[in-house]
Amino acid sequence: MSLFSSEPRPGRGAAASLRSPSADTGVSVRPRSRMPGRLVVAGLSAVLLVTIASRLMPAIRAGLHDGTRGFWVATAKSCAQSACTWTGKFVTHGGHVLLSSAQYDGRLPAGIHVGTSVGGLFTGGSAVVFPATGSDLWIWLLVALVVSALGLYWSSHRLVRNYLRKRRPTAS
Repeated sequence: MSLFSSEPRPGRGAAASLRSPSADTGVSVRPRSRMPGRLVVAGLSAVLLVTIASRLMPAIRAGLHDGTRGFWVATAKSCAQSACTWTGKFVTHGGHVLLSSAQYDGRLPAGIHVGTSVGGLFTGGSAVVFPATGSDLWIWLLVALVVSALGLYWSSHRLVRNYLRKRRPTAS
């Protein structure tokens, strides 16, 4: 028996066997993978959806230029392999430290060092300071929200449909 024969393998049904492309229909049947694709897509989509939900409102407020204006001041640099990130504090115009540990969501100036300050906008809801000019991050978050919702729908619509069909009363 060849690997791509249309006969069922011993101990298995015809649906579990591998088939070669049919000359009559031109349709090939892929072998079932061991990785449950819909489950992986559902898990990734759910994680993405939760992550986006927690970051969307601050990003929208930054897009509307709504928040507390002040300065993000670099306090520490941490590097892992070739990538470095800066942590800083957010200080209002009056000198009050509003956040002692915050990330800056914008382009940092070249030659940044501890003590460098950049104009910022703190929208609340997270430890992220946006550029004083606002942010377009909300657009990308909305696109990712739609993609994750579509992924969640694709991975679960059959389960929901089958569940609802079983719960539907039968006509007698």
